[in-house]
Amino acid sequence: MKRIYIISILIAGLLVSSCDEEILNKTSPNGFTTSSYYQNKEHLESATNAIYANFNGANLFGRMMKYLCACRSDEHASGGPQLEVHNAQLLNGTYDNTIYTITGPWEGLYRTIHRANSVIEFGPAIEDPTLNPDIKAHRIAEAKFLRAFCYYYLVAFWGEVPLYTETVKSPEGEKAPASESEIYTLLETDLGDIIPVLNVTHDDANLGRATKGAAQLLLARVLMHQGKYDEARTILLDVYDGPYELVDNYAHNFQEETEYNEESIFEIGFTGTNFNWWADGNGTSAADKGHVMFQDVSPTGWRNLVPSDKLLNDFESISKGDAKDDPRLSETVIFEGDTYGPNGEYTLTESAYGWYKYSPMYKLNPGGYYISTINYRNMRYAEVLIKLAECENEVGTPGAAIGYLNEIRSRPSVDMPDYPTTNYPCDSKDEIYRAIMHESLVEFSNELFRAVELARWRKNGKFSALNPEPIEYIANNPNRALLPIPSTEVSNNSEID
Repeated sequence: MKRIYIISILIAGLLVSSCDEEILNKTSPNGFTTSSYYQNKEHLESATNAIYANFNGANLFGRMMKYLCACRSDEHASGGPQLEVHNAQLLNGTYDNTIYTITGPWEGLYRTIHRANSVIEFGPAIEDPTLNPDIKAHRIAEAKFLRAFCYYYLVAFWGEVPLYTETVKSPEGEKAPASESEIYTLLETDLGDIIPVLNVTHDDANLGRATKGAAQLLLARVLMHQGKYDEARTILLDVYDGPYELVDNYAHNFQEETEYNEESIFEIGFTGTNFNWWADGNGTSAADKGHVMFQDVSPTGWRNLVPSDKLLNDFESISKGDAKDDPRLSETVIFEGDTYGPNGEYTLTESAYGWYKYSPMYKLNPGGYYISTINYRNMRYAEVLIKLAECENEVGTPGAAIGYLNEIRSRPSVDMPDYPTTNYPCDSKDEIYRAIMHESLVEFSNELFRAVELARWRKNGKFSALNPEPIEYIANNPNRALLPIPSTEVSNNSEID
């Protein structure tokens, strides 16, 4: 049964400060202010839940954050002229800083940061004898995790960005872009502080909240993005020894009935049957919590994006001299003539191929338009293994690196031959990197994972003659490695030239 958790209401995003009455001459008698809110445990609970709710909105994982990640990777290609112009421009490198695929996620991330800052700033002052101190500390730690989560994407995609650690209380509160090192320092400090506070697991009523493992994996992402592989390795080994493990069936990572399984570390939940077009994730009711990303890429729907030739060719196959066809291909891509549905009673005839991963097609025929409620697994245990492989390769223990890769491949439903293989020898650091980059692509495709991995490898100089930069327009112009600050921010923030 679908587990519904963290029912959110529109509160944190509407909080206004009444501190500067010269600027804000009147405070709405029908609204909350930060001085009248944050009075009890219910206020803290609702404000924390509202941070999570922002992820559901159209600017973030409801839709546009998915396009941002997909169109900055090498695993997606245009499905045809129906692909919206702004998404096509990011995909082919002809974008500028005005396109919605850039401005929408930026605004969504900063809106989430604002909500998190509100909880971090005002939550500690709540004095409610019915509020358990441990729960209070946990909710504030969750806010710090979610703020760090947003800043990680901002610094990975944009580099230097404005750094806000408290709510903005006047129009003069805008900030100039901070250095990447300043941002990383905040993330390392906050995540280090909250790891001991966050629960290892949650009961059913709190599924979807941040955990210790999620904060540790996010910290490892932050450290690796700076090339701090030895420190990241230490963090990842602790997660490795924790409660997580690979599920036997690879497909269970992308199906509704197997959400929050033993491989899941952090999920973004969707619980409704209507798409929430509201940018802030609130909509009109708690039911508006579905997403249209399957519809966007569905072979029976809009088919705006399709698997790239690069991805299709990367899957191992007997026809290319590999020992076995990789079964993950059939869980990732559906081709014309393939059957689908719970008993294979339907046959794909609408198009040559399309995305099957995160599709409801395993259990039904979605038809021409379908709102999905399958949770997005932003973090799963396989990422811990592949990041450990990269760290071991960097610190000079190649045997351990290969071992972690082979753990992923030995999942019962995958059961691919161990590295090294004929087509993936592992006799040098670069060859092991080639195996890592390959395994990452076929294991995590269409999971919004690839773009940040490419950003990290690019930043740390890991592309080479054996492992070339896969995004052609960035290879031709390295200045395109980071995205431009959106025009809306440039226009509204006087601290940005």
